[in-house]
Amino acid sequence: MRCIIIEDERPAQEVLKEFIGQCPALELKGVYANAMEAQSMLNSGKVDLLFLDINLPLISGIELLKSIKNPPQVIITTAYPEYAIEGFNLDVTDYLLKPFSFSRFLKATNKALKQFQNETVETITKPAKEKEYSIILNIDKVLHKLSPHDVLYLSSDRDYVEFHTTQRKYVMVGALRKWEIELPKTSFVRIHKSHIVNIRSVDQVIGNQVKVRGQILPIGRKYKPEFLKAFGKPS
Repeated sequence: MRCIIIEDERPAQEVLKEFIGQCPALELKGVYANAMEAQSMLNSGKVDLLFLDINLPLISGIELLKSIKNPPQVIITTAYPEYAIEGFNLDVTDYLLKPFSFSRFLKATNKALKQFQNETVETITKPAKEKEYSIILNIDKVLHKLSPHDVLYLSSDRDYVEFHTTQRKYVMVGALRKWEIELPKTSFVRIHKSHIVNIRSVDQVIGNQVKVRGQILPIGRKYKPEFLKAFGKPS
């Protein structure tokens, strides 16, 4: 994999260069102190993996990611954990919190390499598909990354939102309205003041109720027309 480093601190550059040098699967193509210096290289299409610091001069790493039309895989390297959620929402491959060990670096690069190999095979066998949206939950300072396909429905209980998935239930502080706005509307529809459902998980519609994996949920009168419209569309 062809990779570059965007990092303004020399010690951090040296650590990454040393770690990359110990990985035969990685080929370092350049080291840059700010995002502007790396623009032409990023636009060349010759970068498969980007090691990106967030706190950079001129423009931040997050701003850079938002500006790239077809970004390569990205591994964020930063001392600021608060950027993790925004990074995952931008579909980064992994997030390394400084200072990180070689074993943690290796875990991140192996993840990137696996994805790179899968994408290479996909490009040969079929057209590339859009990357899947991920749901990031911040619960007690622990980030949980969920696939929308695994979420059955959401329920609201006062100041808490419950995510009911195929595996377990996640409970976090928040408002259901926030998730109504953020979740992809092609899959998730609000059916009640206290419930949002994944249309693909609805087994039956029984009058003013839906059945989701054996769980019965009410449909509010004002939400029913929009729900039935979405439910009737082919998935």
